[in-house]
Amino acid sequence: MPRRNLTIIFIAAFLSLICYGAASRNRFMRLFGESLDIISYQYVRPIDDETLFNSAMDGMTMELDQNSTYIPPTDFTDFREELDQEFGGIGIHVMYDEEKNQMLVVTPVSGTPAYQAGVQAGDVILAIDDVKVDDVGFEKSVKRLRGVVGTDVTLQVRHIGQTEPVDIVVERAQIQVASVLGDTHDEEGDWNFFLEEDPRIGYIRIDSFGDLTADEFLIAWESIDGKVDGLIVDLRNNPGGYLTAAEEICDMFLDKGVIVSTRGRNGRIEDIAEASSAGTIIPKDLPVAVLLNQYSASASEIVAACLQDHDRAVIIGQRSWGKGTVQSIFPLDRQQRALKITTATYWRPSEQNIHRFPDFTDEDSWGVSPNEGYAVPLADEELKNMLRSRSFRDVDRSNIADQAAIDAREKSDEEIELEDFVDPQLQKAVEYIQSRLKDSVALR
Repeated sequence: MPRRNLTIIFIAAFLSLICYGAASRNRFMRLFGESLDIISYQYVRPIDDETLFNSAMDGMTMELDQNSTYIPPTDFTDFREELDQEFGGIGIHVMYDEEKNQMLVVTPVSGTPAYQAGVQAGDVILAIDDVKVDDVGFEKSVKRLRGVVGTDVTLQVRHIGQTEPVDIVVERAQIQVASVLGDTHDEEGDWNFFLEEDPRIGYIRIDSFGDLTADEFLIAWESIDGKVDGLIVDLRNNPGGYLTAAEEICDMFLDKGVIVSTRGRNGRIEDIAEASSAGTIIPKDLPVAVLLNQYSASASEIVAACLQDHDRAVIIGQRSWGKGTVQSIFPLDRQQRALKITTATYWRPSEQNIHRFPDFTDEDSWGVSPNEGYAVPLADEELKNMLRSRSFRDVDRSNIADQAAIDAREKSDEEIELEDFVDPQLQKAVEYIQSRLKDSVALR
């Protein structure tokens, strides 16, 4: 058969396959439209198309994986704000005190509207715009703090050492949330990025990976560069975030080599991120320990895996979550809603899989495990104590107006109990760094 005829047959067959696929999709689109019309006009009670559409989208994404989801208009703004690290709020860190069933201010962020209006660390928030916290609960109360930039919100608070509540009016503003934290605050309210118990050791804690995280990490490092002999990077309870932020931080430790590879459908390599000497700022001979636990996921696992595979850091703590999939955001309806679906998977520099698939067991390769001899498992109660102890240390006392009231008040049983709490995982990291420092001295 002539080559020209073969070419025509091939093209015809290819176009037929395309048309068949399109026709198949169009068939289901027609069925969906027909079903929507039937329900809209025939269902016994009126129901709007928006509700039906949202439910259908939820149903479709439920067939994918736990990390794929449909984001409706009611949630889209909050979703973007969380990733962008900005929101219309007042600038306070709050927590729920289970012991006393109260909404507590951990600390107002220095320079924010709440800080300037007189909200103090340790304040109990009783009501927000005359809506009692007890009536609507903690989560809904937190949402009430947010709102349109420039609008006022009235907090009814009870200061530490006081019995009568006071009303504080705060104007909402665009708040930038720090994702890189230290160990303690200095007298000005800024973070100290070295350990209080051993100032020779730097301590940088990353809560999440957002747009500003790499810049914040750089600033934190520059504040201790040349002043510390070791570094602890705390990624515990870090749920992840932007891949680019994780890559930029890895690049600060490495001058060459693979940081992470991304593989799409059928294992096809889509991207390989590599380190360059231009971005390296952490000295090669600086001992580094990375703290990890079972709630460290996604971008935090990428950082830990990269530094471990390149022998740049020792991983201490517990095996990570195992969330090694890439979610892409597809805006819909002129940025009013979106689809977040899994489009690829992350792989370590050692070409080991990070993601824990549903059928995986503990024996399979997934996540990031501590280096041999550095596993420090915590029971649930120990984890709770670690988090509570850390929340007490995170209080910025530089902006507390009545320090005497703080000192004079009666401490809760929990605070007294946690005063002598020692974080086993952090302590193991300190011991590792100190042992490296001793070895270094012995070699001189």
